[in-house]
Amino acid sequence: MTDSFFKKDDEEVAQAKIPALDESEEEKAKEADLLKDQGMIASILSYIPFLCLIPLLQMRENPEARFHSKQGLLLFLIEIMAGIFLIPGLSSTIWKTILILALGAAAAGIVFGIQGKSYRLPLISDIADKMKI
Repeated sequence: MTDSFFKKDDEEVAQAKIPALDESEEEKAKEADLLKDQGMIASILSYIPFLCLIPLLQMRENPEARFHSKQGLLLFLIEIMAGIFLIPGLSSTIWKTILILALGAAAAGIVFGIQGKSYRLPLISDIADKMKI
């Protein structure tokens, strides 16, 4: 009886190892959870007026964060415009400036059209390209 009771237990424990999980699957699961958590945080921050820029700048790789931050940014710009137009003297000055710029752009468009050139107006052409008419 050279075999000991304790040696058999040690051998059995050594034989019954728990198989290791694939690390790539664990990393993918952790990354998916992180993206989900970032999306949730971004959806909250995106609709708070001054905090909407945080997800837009910090969480660009997350599609859900990008979606909510774009909407939040547009809402923030609308809120700023509404706040500006509440000031009586300033709102009329802004509308006059916009009207003068629009008339100048229209005149430039006429001149370039007569010359046969196609000039892209800086802001107007980008919006016009996105229109589906």
